[in-house]
Amino acid sequence: MTKQNTTKILLAALVTLTLSNTAFAMAKKPADSGDDDTSTSTPSTPSTPTNPEPPATTGSIVPADFDVFTEVAGPVGKLVDSIYQTYRELIPERDQTLAYKTDNTDMNVDSRYRFADRIAYAIELKMNPSKAGLGYVGSSYGMSSSESSYLETSLISHPLCTVSSTSLSKTLSSGKVPSASTITKLNTFANKMNEYRRGALNGDRTSFVKATKLWTKLMMCMSYTESLTTADTSTSGKVATKYAPSGYRRPAGVLFYEDPYQDAASKLNIGLFQFTPTASGNVQACIREWNKIYPKNTISTSASQAEMIRVLGSAMQSFNAFCGAAKITGMFSVQVNTAKSSFTHPSNLQSNGSLKLPTDRCVSPHFAAGKSYNHFGPLQNSTGSNLNEVMSCALNGDY
Repeated sequence: MTKQNTTKILLAALVTLTLSNTAFAMAKKPADSGDDDTSTSTPSTPSTPTNPEPPATTGSIVPADFDVFTEVAGPVGKLVDSIYQTYRELIPERDQTLAYKTDNTDMNVDSRYRFADRIAYAIELKMNPSKAGLGYVGSSYGMSSSESSYLETSLISHPLCTVSSTSLSKTLSSGKVPSASTITKLNTFANKMNEYRRGALNGDRTSFVKATKLWTKLMMCMSYTESLTTADTSTSGKVATKYAPSGYRRPAGVLFYEDPYQDAASKLNIGLFQFTPTASGNVQACIREWNKIYPKNTISTSASQAEMIRVLGSAMQSFNAFCGAAKITGMFSVQVNTAKSSFTHPSNLQSNGSLKLPTDRCVSPHFAAGKSYNHFGPLQNSTGSNLNEVMSCALNGDY
């Protein structure tokens, strides 16, 4: 074989090898392409935003000229009543002769006789930061028993956490994670509230009013899902008669309900937000907070059932409305002040496993009862559909 032929053969072999390697390389998928159409994404807890929300505020930012009755109670009450137009329970004035002493404790609201007024005023009170009255159960939630050590919370003190199916699977009970469309509503509410919070913290009056209206709207919607659609049924009347103390008559719009799934101590539920008339029970934190605001018209934490029926079943529903708002801020207090990650939102856990500072945490109303002191069934999707109902109502119309 000549030298020239040998050279040709070697060149041909080299070309063949090069083409073969090139074809093989082109057939291989680049390792970093990320274009696998068959892959599935697992929903995860939303990451911390690039621009974090403003930290906690512990001072009052209620505008000096704010009128919660004309700016919030009236328009929001009418809107929610129009959603539940068969009932329309929020705007009618209530019978003053059936009022109890707890309906006449605050000159700012004493002459207002609508459920809408009492709910909106309770929201305004809880837009101001305060320490939750949870010292007596603090150890159950990884908190101190000393309430003086708590960081104050309000409905606007901390940003709301955004949620996902992954985060909700950790904060709600098993099987209670809602649909994707409902989760979208939860995040619409949270993002809108955070927008208003940012504006309010910057001194924008309109933002504060809108934040108050949105919280009020949520609570008014919840009053319907909790009680107002069945308040004046014959069953409610019969239960009231069964438990009524001497001289008590059930006012219109006040639901008395016996929960068949509860033990005797928790069976009876009364009023707007369905509280049990046991002073040492699930209303004790509300009583402790009420007594700080109204030291001249206190409620005993050892009050009798008869007394608590009058308090919770009053004509204007003042304490019931107050306790409803206090349950939300109490839930937030747990998430902010707990030292255990199981009682706060997953977003409050840092990459090194430690919890964020209380001032830097976000809060969420969507926790199971045993995980963050949540009272409200709709907020924890107790029936599998009531969370969607209440959020659809809250996002109906102007928000």
